[in-house]
Parts: sequence; C-alpha cells; structure tokens
Amino acid sequence: MQLCIQNASKTYPGGHRAALDGVTVQLARGDIGALIGPSGCGKTTLLRAVAGLERLQSGSVVLGDQTVSGPSVHVWPEARRVGMVFQDYALFPHLSVAKNIAFGLHHQPKVEVKNRVEQLLELVGLANKAQSMPHELSGGQQQRVALARALAPKPQ
Repeated sequence: MQLCIQNASKTYPGGHRAALDGVTVQLARGDIGALIGPSGCGKTTLLRAVAGLERLQSGSVVLGDQTVSGPSVHVWPEARRVGMVFQDYALFPHLSVAKNIAFGLHHQPKVEVKNRVEQLLELVGLANKAQSMPHELSGGQQQRVALARALAPKPQ
C-alpha cells in the first residue's frame, strides 16, 4: 500500500490556529515514516485523519489506489483497513485479552476468530494471557494486546 497525503488542513472548532496546514506526505509500500514534533503540532490529528477518525477541511488522503478522504469523499474508518494503536492503548476494561483482540472480527466465523486470536497471542508473546483482564497486565503487555487488536483484521 502507498500512502499519499496532499495539502491536508484541519482547524478544530474554536481553535486559534490550524492543527494541520497544507501537510503533504508520501510513503511507498514498505517505507517507514516517523512524525516528530512538539506537543500540539498536529501529529495525532494527521494520524487520525489517515485512519478516518478526523475529517479534513481540505486536502486528500490516498491509500493505495483509493482516495479515502477528499473534498467530496470520506471513507469510514472501518472500511479503510488501517490499524491504529492509541497512545493509552484504549483497551476495553470489561473484556478479556482474547475478546479485546477479537473485537474487530465480529463478522467472521467463530473458528476463524479463535484461530486469529491464538495466532496473534503467540505473535505478541501473550499466549498464556488470553483470559486475563487488561488491569491484570503490565503496561508493556497492554501495549502488545493493543498491537494485536490493531493487527487482527489484517490491515493493509
């Protein structure tokens, strides 16, 4: 997948200045990018716009060959096949580790969900924590659960 952000702009209601002002970024498939800057410079807003959690006021976001955000288009987050891990992990406290990972897989057959959850638990080194609750895990373990949940639906 290629990511192309062109002239992305966003100002929040009541904001004194733009959170994003004409941001342009291109990443080819396999590239690794890093957003670096001071607090409040728009890093999170840009990532949320790519994921579909924020609408741009102008500019566009193209994933692969599909425009997912633009003047007349907004593809909903669940249709973008983009995984996102939030800074605070955003785990559901009332769901077990396995159910947190399976959360985005509700449309799949139960056996496929079970197999995918087991595969991801192995991948992140938490195979023995499937029935644990998030509050029972260390911060690093919680982060790995959040990563497994982001990978579960096989984002592009």
